[in-house]
Amino acid sequence: MTDEKIIYGKAEVNEATLDYCIIGPANGPLVITLHGGRGFGSKEGDFEVYSRLAKFGYKVLGFDFRGHGKSSFTPPFTFSQIVDDIDAMRKKFINAGDKKCIIIGGSFGGFIAQKYALTYPENLSHLILRGTAPSYHHEEAAFIELKRLPNLPIASVNMLEKVFSKFESDEEMRLVMFALGPLYSESYDADAGLRSCLETRYKAASHNQLYSEQEKYFDYRQELPNLKIPTFIFDGEEDWICPKSQSELLHKLIPKSELYIFPNANHSVHREFPDLVVERIRIFLNKETN
Repeated sequence: MTDEKIIYGKAEVNEATLDYCIIGPANGPLVITLHGGRGFGSKEGDFEVYSRLAKFGYKVLGFDFRGHGKSSFTPPFTFSQIVDDIDAMRKKFINAGDKKCIIIGGSFGGFIAQKYALTYPENLSHLILRGTAPSYHHEEAAFIELKRLPNLPIASVNMLEKVFSKFESDEEMRLVMFALGPLYSESYDADAGLRSCLETRYKAASHNQLYSEQEKYFDYRQELPNLKIPTFIFDGEEDWICPKSQSELLHKLIPKSELYIFPNANHSVHREFPDLVVERIRIFLNKETN
């Protein structure tokens, strides 16, 4: 973490109240981090890592999506609404005279980051994607990756199906995500996993709407070849839910893209190797800026 002071606050955006944190020089290029986890993700994990960019002159903003974390439970919970919320946050925090920001999105946040790039390309200077996919077809690959399931004695295929569809309650969601926890890391700490599970705010209703028939079947594969934004794509070699094949496909689809696969890392590669990830991002941004 940088020595810069973190500022916490709440922003009124599109009739919702979004909980945010920001760090870095007031006149620095704006970096917006987008968390993963439909219905249970929050800004803290990504912000803890990417806030390190502040010491290199960037202003880093993280916020909880509506219906997530400490933000208000304000419908609708849709990809398009979240994208519009992101652009509203950009307008609030961008420097006077600037227009373009940098977006870093991982997993579900990566799905949203791609939609933002395709919706508001004129407002984006760089796109950074971690462990994500260009379409919902990554779910098929995730089930194939369930060869790890023997290491999950209290998990089942039925539980994984709920992750990609619908939970009956917040508590069911909490229990299922705890059972599946070892899938997300190559060095899983069960005690840390339990603490995280107890601290996380699980919201089945927002999860379920974001997996509804209208939202679930996203597919950007036809549009991405038209994207002209410099893009850095990275993933862990052992990512199970958005396997590295999806990052490789993104690299093929996006013309001005770079790809890096971190060995011995999983879906949360940025948490497993934060310093290496931030250094790779910094190299990418410096190269594209100079």
